[in-house]
Amino acid sequence: MKKLLLVALLSTLTACGSEDVFDNDDKDDKLKTISSVSFSATPSDINSPIYNFSSVYTVNDVEQSTDDMTFNWSVSLEGEGQVTSLYPEQAPQYEFKEAATYKVKLTVENHTGEALAQFSKNLTISAEDIATQPLSPRAIIGITDRATTVYTFNSDSSSYSEGSLSQIDWVIEGQELSGPQVTHSFSKTGQHIVHLKVTAEDNTQATTATTVYVADEITTPTAKLNYTKDKLVVSFDASESSNQSSDISSYNWDFGNGESATGITASATYPSEGPYNVVLTVASKEGVTNTKTETINVYEEGSYVTCDVLTSSSWLYKKTDERQCFSTSPITSRAAAESWCGARIQQYIDDLSFPRIKPTLTWQVRQQGNNEC
Repeated sequence: MKKLLLVALLSTLTACGSEDVFDNDDKDDKLKTISSVSFSATPSDINSPIYNFSSVYTVNDVEQSTDDMTFNWSVSLEGEGQVTSLYPEQAPQYEFKEAATYKVKLTVENHTGEALAQFSKNLTISAEDIATQPLSPRAIIGITDRATTVYTFNSDSSSYSEGSLSQIDWVIEGQELSGPQVTHSFSKTGQHIVHLKVTAEDNTQATTATTVYVADEITTPTAKLNYTKDKLVVSFDASESSNQSSDISSYNWDFGNGESATGITASATYPSEGPYNVVLTVASKEGVTNTKTETINVYEEGSYVTCDVLTSSSWLYKKTDERQCFSTSPITSRAAAESWCGARIQQYIDDLSFPRIKPTLTWQVRQQGNNEC
């Protein structure tokens, strides 16, 4: 009878969730302590993707104070691993964005980072839940400033369409902070998760988290530029430039035509056609610089395109094939030139009048001021 009762009890526990019991044995059975944690997950309404979590931590079945403890929540999908984390508090709220079966795991740690207990359970969010689309605030983390291990975060882009936000809370490295802008000095380098929770006047909440990489050594920034051309006018963008130890503080452009500019974006109007060497110089807050040089070709109108046959799969006809050259009227983009050349080469192969194995040909696009081969 006792065995049957034990089996029934274990079956009930498995259906509700999976609990890892931490046994702190002092080599004396009379002093043995068993730590455990569990949580409940309740939707805020019928068919709602917003869930309220509530956890209880016990030692030897006696509920304990959690003032000095950290609650680390992870949300995982089978085959993908962890996809997000909940706000690190005893009773967080979270809005699921996609229909799926999620595994939610809670790990309770003491102030030294030692894991005391774990508990996990599966939650199935249906398409009907997601379709409800309840009105809730938006929580967005921004970075105002950073220099090596010191970061300033802001919630400026967070909002709520139904009212104002009354409370803004952060958890960074276990430290609780509040306010629309907070500054934190990280105690160690590497990856860190920054948590933000915003609460509206009607008590609706939203949470988010972002990962930052903290470096305690000054790093060299990476300069990267992109551009778009409209005849002799070229627009430049350096937004993909980056640096680990601090933000990039300045962007300086040398357009190769005697003119220069500053800023993350810039534009230049060239006096005539031709190749120009554009130099982007970026500087970090610590004053470390790096440059990127790129040669661009500008044309007042679309340029003539010539495609030269380079190789053939057959050595016997190599000289014949590589003497072929095709040219056209002006084409304004590289993609259009590649497409045009490909069509001309295929037409050349299809029109071969004498029997031979169909050759495999490649070509080179030449951009020039006339259409002569």
